[in-house]
Formats: sequence, C-alpha cells, structure tokens
Amino acid sequence: MGHFEELYPGRFLKGVTLLQPKTIRIVEVVGDVELEGDDGAVKSKAVLRYKDNDKHKDKPGEIVWVRTNAQLAAVALNEPDHTKWAGRLLTIHHDKTVAFGKEKKGGIRVLGSPDLKQSVEVAIKMPRRKHPLIYVLQPTGKAPSQKTDQKDTPADYEEGKRLFETLNNHNPELARAIWGKQMSLTDKIAELRNEVQSAEGGPA
Repeated sequence: MGHFEELYPGRFLKGVTLLQPKTIRIVEVVGDVELEGDDGAVKSKAVLRYKDNDKHKDKPGEIVWVRTNAQLAAVALNEPDHTKWAGRLLTIHHDKTVAFGKEKKGGIRVLGSPDLKQSVEVAIKMPRRKHPLIYVLQPTGKAPSQKTDQKDTPADYEEGKRLFETLNNHNPELARAIWGKQMSLTDKIAELRNEVQSAEGGPA
C-alpha cells in the first residue's frame, strides 16, 4: 500500500508518504536555501539532506527543515550545533496534527532517535499560542534488555499528546504533573483520560 503522492515525486520528502516512522542518517543541514512557496513567494529555508536504506542509499534525499524540527532534533541528538549532526540518526514520521494556518494538513516531525535512552518531553513555544506544543521524543532503537509487555506506538504518542493538550487547556499544572510522573505512556494516557473526562463531564 502507498499514498498516491508517491506517484508524483518531487525534490523534497512529502510527509503523507511516510506510512510508518522512518529512521534516516543525516548528511548535512544547510540554511538560506531560496525556495518558492505555494503562493509564489520566494523565502529562505533550511534543508536537511539524508540517506536511508530505501530510495536514498546513495543519492541524498531532502526535507524542508522547519524550526520545530530543528528544535526537536537538537534535543533528540543532545546537540544544539547543527554542524555536528552529520552522520547521526533521527526517526521521523507523519504527524497529522501539524497545522498550516488554521488547517491541520499534517507534516513531517521528529519522532525520536535510536540514540535516546528514554522518552524526553519537549515544549515548543509557538507564535500566537497561549500554551506551548508538547512533543514526546521516543527512543527508536532496539528495545532495552528489560521486560516490557508492549512497545509504545506512534498512535499511543499521538493520543497521549492529544489528551495532554486537552487537559492543559483546563488545568496546566495537573497536566504537567501527570506527564512528569515516572510511569509508562499507557498509564499516563489512562490517567490523563480520566482527568479529561472529569474536567469535561464526558468521554475524553
């Protein structure tokens, strides 16, 4: 199965073609790349070039690298200097909640890195938003040598983020307290859901 956009490949990777998370190896990140937008205006953008085990084993692929992804990558790689990202591994995915203007069209987001040892919460301050967007970066390498009943999935991550943001609108302190607890993502989702239901008086 594949998205129809795969029939029309372009210069840059399209988020909707990521039917599952993809781990890429960074080649370089360059800034001040002049690109024409849908409105015809030319703007300076950052571009990440990468290789993978699929279509870009030899010739690097490219992703328009927005500021949010740069911030997430800096945390996932524990390295704010983008000139030191070459050769490092990142896992990206299609996040359906990414908004362009008022419309949620979805887009590419950093999910985590095989280098991460545990989940990390990142708060991204957005213009004209009262509350920051909360992302939870995930370890995407092999599971550690400990017993686990199940692995967190991107769907679990999206549900946790949705419930957190909902509760954050009602009670920011409680939302952050629950998210900061040392417990599994599954347990956090259950507790967040209970609190959202209590706050809204109905299903979360």
